[in-house]
Amino acid sequence: MTWFKVIFYDKREEIHQDNSETELVLALMAQGKWPLSIKEWQPTYLNYVSLLTFYKEIDSALQSGLQLTEAIEHLALASRTDSLTEINKALLSELNNGKNFNLSLSRLCLNIASPYCRLINAKGSREDCQQSLTTSILQLTSLLDWSTRIFKAILYPFCIIQIALIISLANQFWQLTSDQNPVIEMLPMVSVYALTSFVQLYALLSLHNGKACSWLEKVSITFRLTKIFSLLSTARHTGTTLQQTLQQMHLYLNHSATIDEILCAYYQLKLGRNYTNSFPSHWFPDEAAIALYSAEQDGDLDRALFIAAKKHEQNWQKKIDLLEKLIPALCLLMAGSFVASALVSIYAPLLNLP
Repeated sequence: MTWFKVIFYDKREEIHQDNSETELVLALMAQGKWPLSIKEWQPTYLNYVSLLTFYKEIDSALQSGLQLTEAIEHLALASRTDSLTEINKALLSELNNGKNFNLSLSRLCLNIASPYCRLINAKGSREDCQQSLTTSILQLTSLLDWSTRIFKAILYPFCIIQIALIISLANQFWQLTSDQNPVIEMLPMVSVYALTSFVQLYALLSLHNGKACSWLEKVSITFRLTKIFSLLSTARHTGTTLQQTLQQMHLYLNHSATIDEILCAYYQLKLGRNYTNSFPSHWFPDEAAIALYSAEQDGDLDRALFIAAKKHEQNWQKKIDLLEKLIPALCLLMAGSFVASALVSIYAPLLNLP
């Protein structure tokens, strides 16, 4: 489906999603609306950071006494021209047409952020919606804090690498002789500098926008389990049952083996198996496994989920602490190699080294 921006004769703007422009025109005419112009609209899809900003604005509006639709309408009619206002206009149009809030919002988000669109309780009371928003805000804030910590850890070493590369470039340039072609001689070092700068910029932007979480999800089982249990806890707070959450959980991840485990657990529970035999053993380590076994007797599954979530979060925090120490060390080692090569080339003639 394609997004379209519609301008009416009274200068009002609405954003709709439909299969084609023709179908949209017919739908608008059926509602007694006559569009002046229609053009395709490419939304600036929400990432973790912008989705968190959106949730905070909606939460602030709900705290002032507005309902969810009223809050979105208030933000859509703002005089600002930023991408978030356009997102609210699109959401308002979809809600006015009877579309589902969670589904409409997920279509305006990047795939990595769409799981957090499905956790908002838009059909309940204002208090229920606000509670689910608060929980989602906490989850997104925690997720972005991990990226921010790594961002801060590598920023200084990246600057050192840049300085080392510039020193190497300057040194190679000043050592050029009159019979050497500057372009040919400098090309390898300039290429190294350009490639390194591009990788650094991409890494910093990804960490700043939260996209690095998708990398971590692919390489770290601890991160995947932390994400699974944070989403499970959030979904349980919104009143969703465990089986309903697991049924949708495979949409939240990009790791095939973990998706297989989630679907296997879902079908095991659907067949009536007990909790202990339904979930993979590494999902509930140590005391969480005991709590899960006890949940079969007393029905307190939330306690088992809470203990497992805390355990996985502690393990992930340890890995983050290790990354905060390891990544800067590797970056400084790389910077040191560039500086060392520059120093050797500078002092080689003085030491009569070949």
